[in-house]
Amino acid sequence: MTTDHIPAAPDPRRFLPDQITLYGVALNLEATDRMANLPFEGHFVRLAVVPIGSDDPADPGVMVIAAAYGYAFEGQCYRFDKPKLLVFRAGVAEAPAVGCGFEDLGYSMWQITKKTPVMELATSSDLAEEIVLNANLPGNRNPNTYGNSFMLGHRGGRLTRGGGNGG
Repeated sequence: MTTDHIPAAPDPRRFLPDQITLYGVALNLEATDRMANLPFEGHFVRLAVVPIGSDDPADPGVMVIAAAYGYAFEGQCYRFDKPKLLVFRAGVAEAPAVGCGFEDLGYSMWQITKKTPVMELATSSDLAEEIVLNANLPGNRNPNTYGNSFMLGHRGGRLTRGGGNGG
């Protein structure tokens, strides 16, 4: 059996029944002044976790910005369909990835629980036509952004459009 299907805990002396092991790459490292660098148009967009009331980025051992590629939960390995950009407080310090096929690729792993607060950052890069204009065309928007122009009401045993005088 290969390690592609065997999840590994960052700290084997610590068992948590609701443990999730995330596999990915830390983006806020000391070498980049503890900021995530996302390339865009010949520049870097930098992200950092900064404590409230401070301008100094948080230690990446405390708050992690990671590109996560997969996770292990209850003895099974899972892959995301595309990487997720996550911010979280790791329960155990970052360790080199072991298990689930992530070893020897330069990936790291972190241990969190189901109740760990996690923020997912969504990034898209395209032309303004796609990001701004086409995304707002009817049929592409979220349903809650459309106005509610019809209401149904029960009138005499049948459903009719609301707002009228019919009975």
